[in-house]
Amino acid sequence: MNDEKLLEAIKELELIEEKKLNELYKISQERKTGIEKLLLERDVISKQNMAKVKSYILNLPFFSSEHTSVDREALEVIPEIVAKKQKIVAFGRDEKGLKVAMADPENTEIIEFLKKKTGLEIEIFYTSEDEILDALALYSFDTKEVFDEIISRSAGLSEPPIQELVNKIIDHAYKNRSSDIHIEPLNEKSLVRFRIDGIMHDIIDLPLELHPQIITRIKVMANLQTDEHLTPQDGKITMGTEMENLDLRVSIVPTTEGEKVVMRLLSERSRQFSLQDLGFGQKDFDKVENAYSQPHGMILVTGPTGSGKTTTLYAIIKLLNRREVNITTIEDPVEYSLEGINQIQTNQITGLTFAKGLRSLVRQDPDIILVGEIRDEETASIAINSAMTGHLVLS
Repeated sequence: MNDEKLLEAIKELELIEEKKLNELYKISQERKTGIEKLLLERDVISKQNMAKVKSYILNLPFFSSEHTSVDREALEVIPEIVAKKQKIVAFGRDEKGLKVAMADPENTEIIEFLKKKTGLEIEIFYTSEDEILDALALYSFDTKEVFDEIISRSAGLSEPPIQELVNKIIDHAYKNRSSDIHIEPLNEKSLVRFRIDGIMHDIIDLPLELHPQIITRIKVMANLQTDEHLTPQDGKITMGTEMENLDLRVSIVPTTEGEKVVMRLLSERSRQFSLQDLGFGQKDFDKVENAYSQPHGMILVTGPTGSGKTTTLYAIIKLLNRREVNITTIEDPVEYSLEGINQIQTNQITGLTFAKGLRSLVRQDPDIILVGEIRDEETASIAINSAMTGHLVLS
């Protein structure tokens, strides 16, 4: 925001005496520093009043956590990690839509994303980053309060409420749209971390003495051997949330500090996402639509772990799935069951690798092939040849 606009707004709002403001503006020009920085450094204006000036310029209502209560239900519409990353807070909801405070209201991408995610109109309020941080503390307070309450009840009990603790971890991960839960033993604590949009986030520190009981509880839920601690184990958990049944793919490995568990969350809502739900703007959607509308060729979806590659592929496959085409997939593992599609799962024990499975399925007269991952040169070669001989290949 340029100095001229700030000066004009401050004068109109009569926040600083005009003569003093002009003197400070002259100093800022001599020092080649912005007027905002100088006014804040000299404590001539508060951060909150500077934010009010900007909201006045932007012609947006101003949000103050001190004078406006934050509705808990509205707050939880936006997952905690998204709110912190984008510096936004949903604080209210009425017939007009969702009230959202932002430090950067010119971030039109996140506004459009929220519209698509919530199906609501978004009413924008401007606020400072400090105000955002104050409001965001409500998330952390709620998380810490819930886990602290369970842990305090476990103190001195012969049988701590481990089942409740594990369920709460999974529920919290689901509500924050996490792709993975990591529970790892460290030197003096058990650390719970979530992967959201491909990025790992520390969530809560748990007492180290509870870690073995947490691992045992997860083993029981996944039908794994509770007395095996020295070899890796893989399993699956199906459990209900308030919204839907949730599948979790479980991996437990021994580390030097103890057993570590990673749970991949596979939810019904993930397989129901459209490309627009995943945040594709019209321009990007048109590019992808042009690609998958071709009768043959290859589409590669790339990105870090947990960023939504498989979800994106399934969203495309859902658009292509119709009775007049034959769609076959080879995956490791098959994460979601898709009606009307032939899905093959690799099996290292029987020798069914990506390359071997792909070589077989091209003889199944497919129109569209989905390859879960291209891990080696042989698979890449078969996939490229398939794309060049009349098939649409996605990976």
